[in-house]
Amino acid sequence: MDRQKFAHAIRKAISDRDAGSPAERQKVYAAARMALGRQSNGGTGASAAMDEIISAIEASHAPKPEPKVPVAAAAQGIRRPWLTFGTGVVLGAFVVTLSIWALTPPAQSDQAAEVLERQYRNGLSQIPVAVEFLRKVSDAVIGMQKTDRAGLEAKASKSFVALSDLDPALAMQMPASLPQGSAIVVQANGFDFKILFNWTLCGAVRVAQPEMVDHVRSPVDVLGCPYFGLWTPAAANW
Repeated sequence: MDRQKFAHAIRKAISDRDAGSPAERQKVYAAARMALGRQSNGGTGASAAMDEIISAIEASHAPKPEPKVPVAAAAQGIRRPWLTFGTGVVLGAFVVTLSIWALTPPAQSDQAAEVLERQYRNGLSQIPVAVEFLRKVSDAVIGMQKTDRAGLEAKASKSFVALSDLDPALAMQMPASLPQGSAIVVQANGFDFKILFNWTLCGAVRVAQPEMVDHVRSPVDVLGCPYFGLWTPAAANW
C-alpha cells in the first residue's frame, strides 16, 4: 500500500511535468531519488525499493514490453523496514518535495523544494507540542462541563470564542516554541466541544496528520489550511 503511494507521487510528477520522453522521465526519477534521500538518510533499503518502483513505472511506458514477470509483481512479497518506519512523515515530505519540483520551472524547482521542505520539517517538530496543548485545553473544557456547565455555555455555546476569553490563565500557558501568531478558539456546550488551532502549523498538519484538519473550514484541497484541532463526534460539523 505504501509502495503504491510513492509510485503514485512519481506518476503524478511525470504527468504534471508532461514528461513523455525517457529523458524527461529520468529527470523526474532523479528528483524522486533526491527527495527520498533527504528523508531516508541514504538508507540502502530505501534506494533499492525506489529503484524497483521506478523500474516498474518505466516498464509501463514501454510500447511493447516483453512477456516477463513485472518487477513490481516480483517484489510484492518483500517487506522493507524503511516503509514501516515513520511512513507518514517520510511519505509526506517526499510528496511535498517531489510535487513542488514537478510544478515549478526547472530553474526554480530545487530552491522551491528546499524552502517548502524546510518549512514542513520546522512545522513537523512542533506538531506534538501543539497536540499536547490541545489536549490540555480539552481537559479544561471537560472540567468546565462538569463543574460550570451554565457558565461554559453562556460563553462558548453559540459561536467560537478565543481561549483567552474563555480561560485567560490557560491561554497564557501557550507553549512559547509554537510559531508566532498561534491561537486557539473554542466552541462547547455541556456535552460536546470543538477546539481549533489557527493556521500557523496547519500546512504541516495537513501532510502529517490530515485527520486533524477541520474539514468544515478547509473544503478545498490546497497546500495550507486555516484550522486543525480536536473535537467530539457530535461537534465535527460545527
